Amino acid sequence: MTGSTDDWLNNGPIQLAALLPDGWRLRVCSTFDGAALQLTVLGRCDLLKTKLFALCDRGTDLADCVALAPDERELDDVEPWLVVQDANPLWPEHVRATIADLRRRLGHGL
Repeated sequence: MTGSTDDWLNNGPIQLAALLPDGWRLRVCSTFDGAALQLTVLGRCDLLKTKLFALCDRGTDLADCVALAPDERELDDVEPWLVVQDANPLWPEHVRATIADLRRRLGHGL
């Protein structure tokens, strides 16, 4: 095992909670329900938003976005939310280009 046990949880994405659409807490899915610990994960639509945000913002999470294999409708649903997440005037076109690249990688529209 590499790293210390103090850094096993990545809570960096907690900042995105304020950006997610209302009701995201109602869409979480239980992944583990133990006697002393319950783990939940974002619902698919919200998880996809965070992964695409990371892809557009930092160029990371491409593998996760490909693995999630969003269909055309899911990408269409995410785009309006994603284009307003940054005030940079170049951001909306960057988002559209990034999503277009992901569509190509997934074989959409071929």
